[in-house]
This record gives sequence, structure tokens and C-alpha cells, in this order.
Amino acid sequence: MAEKPNKHPTNQYASLEPARKRPRPDMDFQEAIKKAKREWQKDNARLALTTTATKSPSFAGIPGLGHLNHGDRTPKSESVEMKHEEELDGTSVQQRRNSSDGRRTTDIRAGSTPGPGRETGSSTPTPHGAKNSGKNGSYRPFAPPKKSSRRGQRLVEDKSEIVETRTTTNPASFYDNIDMKAKYNRSDLFTMTNINSSIDRCQKTAERYGKADPRDFASIRKRLHQMEFYDFLSPIIVKKSKVLDDDIGLPQIFYDPKGVGFPWDIKVDALSLYLRWLKGVLDPHLLRGIETERKGTATKHTGHKLSKDYLGTVSCSVWGENNLQNGQWWPLQICAKRDGGHGEIEGGIHGQVGKGAFSVVLSNGGYDDRDEGDRILYCGTSGSGGEPSAGTSRLLETYRSYQSGSPHPVRVIRTAKLPKDNPYRPAKGLRYDGLYDVIGYEVLHAETAMHRFELRRRAGQDPVRYHGVEARPTDEEIAEFVKIRGLLGMT
Repeated sequence: MAEKPNKHPTNQYASLEPARKRPRPDMDFQEAIKKAKREWQKDNARLALTTTATKSPSFAGIPGLGHLNHGDRTPKSESVEMKHEEELDGTSVQQRRNSSDGRRTTDIRAGSTPGPGRETGSSTPTPHGAKNSGKNGSYRPFAPPKKSSRRGQRLVEDKSEIVETRTTTNPASFYDNIDMKAKYNRSDLFTMTNINSSIDRCQKTAERYGKADPRDFASIRKRLHQMEFYDFLSPIIVKKSKVLDDDIGLPQIFYDPKGVGFPWDIKVDALSLYLRWLKGVLDPHLLRGIETERKGTATKHTGHKLSKDYLGTVSCSVWGENNLQNGQWWPLQICAKRDGGHGEIEGGIHGQVGKGAFSVVLSNGGYDDRDEGDRILYCGTSGSGGEPSAGTSRLLETYRSYQSGSPHPVRVIRTAKLPKDNPYRPAKGLRYDGLYDVIGYEVLHAETAMHRFELRRRAGQDPVRYHGVEARPTDEEIAEFVKIRGLLGMT
């Protein structure tokens, strides 16, 4: 019997079309809507991270920079997405200023190309008493001129991309309960235990001949610098190598119970490594805990921000060393913030109202600073109407604590942006150089309330690590620094 013709013939290619995905019968309709909404929100969040606009220079919505208030320092035609753009040279490109209400920590000395602590402008140091004409011809002695407005310039929107600068294949993480049955490479364990053998050999030589062999010291120093960047670290290797044990590990260096006489820089480096690993920070990457984004391929500018998921961030609002070691080095200022060295990503003075300053950064910002190593003449920034700026006020509070007999020292950090004829300038990045007291000041200009403070290094500290075998950064640190610059296309 012949089939009846279909009045509504189907598409002849219907059999080739993929079957439509039907919702699972066990999935609740409301749950499906919630899932779709979550995916939509994630897509919007990703889009927001890579979209730039040329509106008002507000930092309120930028992770890691929302606490900064800028006053009149930032040009009005800046991008909303300026998340601490900086080249990998130890300092940043943009400069910020805190608002005058003083509710947050001060940010008056920008750690940018012209150096932390001042407005954007010429990087050439201002001659003593020289007059500078800024915007509208404003009078700014002892300070660089204000940067002219970029209004009317056309900003080209570039695509942003996340840059992976990690060079380690196995970024390590530490756990309270180490699984002693975990797998590990025996050759890696042998490499790790070499430091224990070197310590033992040095101790036996000192016991037999009355003093250690300087060649053993050089070997241990080199080994410690290499251990900073071991990329095979894992909790099981650290545990089995016993490098943190008091009897045979790193404590034998900085405690020196057998009186070997280890050089002071070797003791500092061993203690720094010990404290870091003891906290479980086994990741050797210089930018650990920091997210890097490159904005376009032509500008070579990068943005950095602290990762919210990183658990090793240390508060910077603390007086004293804050568990930092003399000579501790960072490639970027944001790394110093991560480790508790300096609380501003771009600013040169970190402090709080009522507590004074906690730390300062020395850089070439065109100010009338003087760096003599143990003695520093450090300028604040220009105020207005005869009133000191927020950062200057914090240093004045620190000076008053010195006068009262209960001084609170500030941490001093030097950067590679200092003048090249400064012998204390680090070769790259930033270096922590110890604690300084604010023992005096002078007013260079009353109308702008420009103060210059005298800082004196506290006695009893190890020398500044700017030359010799103890100099920082080390060859290994510079090599890693150059490697990261290459990954960012900044060769």
C-alpha cells in the first residue's frame, strides 16, 4: 500500500543536523537559571578586567589601588584601568597623591620613573633653591614641575593580555601536615642536602685548624643564593633534607653554636631563607602572589596587582623591621608591599594618621635629597597655603616621637632609580637598608611647606649591602629579573 504524501515535509538535511541538547530531566528549572546567571556574571567580570576607558582617573574600582586618593596630581585624561603600570625596573610610571583628609596612609611620594614621593615631571634633580613653574606657572621650589595636562590627546585602546612570568615548573605550596609518603625525586633531595654537607665540612675544618676555610664560606654563600630559586621545592623535600632542623640545617649558620664565625651576610641570607620556608612560602618565583597584565603589544607597559588568593601577604603598617632582613631585595615596589616592606604600590612614604611614618622609599624624583649612607636628607612634598602635605605630616609625627624619647624608626628602601653616581644605589629593583630615626628637619619653603628631614641610621645594624661579596641584588636575582623582563618583551 502506497504511503500518503506528507503535507509538511521535513528538511532533507534534517538527519545531518546535530541533535539538540535537552535539559536533564533531573535538573530543576530554577537551578538552570541560576547557573546561567553565574556564567553571565563571570563573563562580565572577565570583560571588565580587560576593558579600558578614558574617563576620570578614579582608582576606586581597581584591586590593590582602591585605597589611593590622588588629589590634584593625576592628569584628568588618564585611564580608569591604570592598575599600577610600571616597567620592571623597580619603580612605577604613574604617580598618586593621598587626599588631604588623612583617613588612609599617605601616598605623597610616587615610586615612578621620576621616583617615589613627588609629582610626575622632570627626573632631573632640582638645584638647591631653584624655581620650577608647573601648571599655570605655579611656584614649586625644591620640587619638580607638575606634569602638563594631556587633555585633547587621543588615547588608542589596546587589547590587554595576561602575561605568565612564572619560570618554575612546580610552584610549591606548604601544608601543615606533610605527607611523608609523598613521591619525590632523589636527585633533588641530594641537591637540597648539599648545604648541610657544606656546613658540616666548615665546622670540622674550624674545629681541627682553629678557623674555617674562606673557600668554604664562598661555597656556602653561593649555595644560599642558588637555593633562593630552587624550582623543585616541595614539603616532603624540605622535611627530608632537614635544612630547617636545628642540629644540622640552616640554624647552624645563623646561631653558629660551634663558633665557626660565619660572615654576617651569610647569616642574614640563611635566616631569611629559613624564615620564608618555615612559613611555608616555598615558591621561588620573584612575582609570587602578583598578577601581571600587559596592555597592548606596542607600549611595553604592564600592570601588576596583588592576588586576593595569595596567603603570604604581610601587613606594612608596623614599626620596626617587620621580619625583614637587611639587604632584602625585590624586583618591583609591589613585591615590597607583599612582604611587609612598604605599604604603597607607588608612593614613597607609608604611614598612618596618629602613628607617623612606617617606611620611606629613596628614588630620583627631582627633589633636593642627600644620601650619605648612614645619614639621609629626605624631602617631603609640596603642600599648599603654608600647610604641609599628608606625607610630610606623617614624618613630622615620627620626628615628634623622637623628641619625646620614644622614637619610632622608619624602614628605608633604596631603588635603582637613584642617580647613578650614588654608591648606595642597587643595580636593579629595590633593597631594604635598615632602620632610620627622624632626628630633625628644616623648612625649605614656607609657602609650599616644603620640609627636608634628617634621617640617621640606627647603630648596631649590619652594614648597608651595596658593595663587595655581600652586595644585593645577587647575580642569581639579577638573572631571574632579566628572565622575567624577557618574558614581558622588555629585553
